[in-house]
Amino acid sequence: MFLRFSAGVLAALALTACANLGKPGADELARLPVVRFGEAAPAGQPFILHYPAGAPMPVEARIHGSLLDGEARSTLTVRTRQDVYTYKQWASLDGKNWKPGNEVIGGNFEIRVPGEQDGRNPGSMRAEFNLK
Repeated sequence: MFLRFSAGVLAALALTACANLGKPGADELARLPVVRFGEAAPAGQPFILHYPAGAPMPVEARIHGSLLDGEARSTLTVRTRQDVYTYKQWASLDGKNWKPGNEVIGGNFEIRVPGEQDGRNPGSMRAEFNLK
């Protein structure tokens, strides 16, 4: 079984479900606190999330379910090459010029089950993120 999803489509669906549809104004954005990834966000308040270039970002990979005897998990660490700012479904590379997130970042997710290719190959999960 091979599944492939567009990162832009998945991100847009997830973010649009809970976000306002209109682009935020410069005055609205100027009032929002900027939270660096890894810092505590203000409770119950909107904020801009900043992923600083080169800062470590942990990503948990986990395989589990009722079919499996136990689970496996690992934490991977990735870093962005440049600053990225996000607010709801919007993204910016400088914290000033905002576009819909899927116009700034795109990519793919891919999942392959073990043995699919030759009966003995390992399964794989891949995520690719690219600047547009």
